[in-house]
Amino acid sequence: MRLLLQFTVLLLILACPAMAKKKILFLAGPPSHGNGEHEFRAGCILLADALNQSGLDIEAKVHYYGWPKDESIFDGVDACIIYADAGGQLGDKVKFLDKKVKAGMGIMFMHYGVHPSKEIGEKYFKYWIGGYMETGWSVNPHWIADITPREKHPVSYGIEAPFTAFDEFYWNMRFPTKDECDCCHSLATAIPTPDKIVRYINLWNEHGERTMGTKQALMWCRDPKPEQGGRGVGFVGGHYHRNWAIDDFRKLVLNSIVWLARGEVPEGGVPSKAITQEQLNKNLDRPVKGKPVLLPTDDLLKQKPMKMPNLKARAAAKKRAAERRARQKRSN
Repeated sequence: MRLLLQFTVLLLILACPAMAKKKILFLAGPPSHGNGEHEFRAGCILLADALNQSGLDIEAKVHYYGWPKDESIFDGVDACIIYADAGGQLGDKVKFLDKKVKAGMGIMFMHYGVHPSKEIGEKYFKYWIGGYMETGWSVNPHWIADITPREKHPVSYGIEAPFTAFDEFYWNMRFPTKDECDCCHSLATAIPTPDKIVRYINLWNEHGERTMGTKQALMWCRDPKPEQGGRGVGFVGGHYHRNWAIDDFRKLVLNSIVWLARGEVPEGGVPSKAITQEQLNKNLDRPVKGKPVLLPTDDLLKQKPMKMPNLKARAAAKKRAAERRARQKRSN
């Protein structure tokens, strides 16, 4: 009788993979920005700690600064989150990850992680996560977004929508067509408007102008059936480390990670304790003495908008500069 009971429990676990312990692996990229920006290691540790302390049956680990030398760290991993520059700068490791995704591992890229080369984006990211950031097509302003998670989707559980955050939220991603992916869709959206744009920077282009005022996906996914591979998620936020202290911002990402791993997201969302300023300043890559990372304030949401760049004038200036360099080269 006892053996029969044990066998029944085992069958239930095998039949209900969402009930089994979920293994989450974070890969945090090396330092690249100043204090409080692109804090990949510190951000991953905050999220991993939140998952491990959530009371859910989850084991989250963080590997930082480069690809793991011992790839057995991926054994049994249900979801891998890559928070790093330039699509994670994976090189030939894309082939390793591709096998893992096809075998069922979920994969998520955050912030600059969603920006690979066009070649890698088209060949892998479209298949893995359902879209990517493309130079010359996508844009990267710093703006104040009113973020609305997908209604009734597990990523929205426990979130009071919309919630507001100031970040370098990329938009106008390169998404697959419906024919290319019929299981890809947005998970959280916001509408950029000129009065919300605090800073236009290097990648601003005519496509940003064209899509201003339209709904944009800040988080999106590929949601295949289990036999078709792992789920994938892309999230453009995460430039400013302080935003992990915004409860709904953090909950959106925690919910998405559990969903990515094909786990059960609680009705109230993944629980986590409020982040303190002391916690924000742990594990920073390049801490500056006397200048701690501060908790986000309402003042960040009241910043004045920047005037939209004149793209025609910018193009003309670039042309004149190129002509000037050409004349100088000829004269030499």
